[in-house]
Amino acid sequence: MDNRSLWKLIRDSWIKIEPSFNTAIKPLVAKSELNLREWILLLAALTFEPEDTTLSHLMVRGPYTSSDQYLTRLEHAAEEGFLEKVSKGSFRLSSKGRGAAQEFIKVARDAMVSAELLPTQESLTLAAMLDRLVKSCLDTPPPPDVWSITLSYKLMPAIDPPMPFIEQAISCLSAYRDDAHLASWQSSGLSAIALESMTLIWRGKVSTLDELTEKLSFRGHSEKVYIDALAELRASSYLSGYRNVLRLTEEGKLFRDDVEAKTDQYFFTPWKFLTEAEKSKLAKILNQM
Repeated sequence: MDNRSLWKLIRDSWIKIEPSFNTAIKPLVAKSELNLREWILLLAALTFEPEDTTLSHLMVRGPYTSSDQYLTRLEHAAEEGFLEKVSKGSFRLSSKGRGAAQEFIKVARDAMVSAELLPTQESLTLAAMLDRLVKSCLDTPPPPDVWSITLSYKLMPAIDPPMPFIEQAISCLSAYRDDAHLASWQSSGLSAIALESMTLIWRGKVSTLDELTEKLSFRGHSEKVYIDALAELRASSYLSGYRNVLRLTEEGKLFRDDVEAKTDQYFFTPWKFLTEAEKSKLAKILNQM
């Protein structure tokens, strides 16, 4: 099995795990007055410790979202007592917030164990194989830097019971994929917003400015920000057309193809230790999920 197909299977399995704990965490989210994205910030704050949670920290892995959007979420979590404001744009978990984040993790992981998505032996085998893969990512010299995966690894539980370990291991691999993707394009000088806009056009998800702004409305940027991003792409000869007809030029397509190829190269380098027999075994267990 090729690596891209195996990674898709891993991600599909990750999606299958999610329903096992969604119902369990809904009451926690509902009673907290925080939305799910704000809860995710609490978990992020847990990984940043002992450092404070700052806008610059959040913008490393998620440079596509407006800093104002992050700040609004942080301020709201602070108003509800889950964070303490240290200084402008800098926060840390309150005792209430740390307890809530730890309870969130425990409730979700207990639910994963109860769901029994795989027989015990297959779960333990899968956990051990993913453990090797995650550690190989952590031990592989850059590029990419291992900033995101290192933070995610802080939340790794014990390997037994295996399902929470499996879920967090896949989260670590997803974080490393983010590390690889950031390394693939940031040296180009393009802004994050221009790159994300380019990606949606490249994937055929949008072809007009209105579609682009609607698709990315959750990022918290104004239309002008995207107009400027498209102008940046045109200035680099990567884009043709304006508001109603957005198309990548051949040069733009080649650039975005190269970003994807570099992302795969960086991401899959640590997978080289996997034999074909091990890949087949991994795929067989994942397919059971």
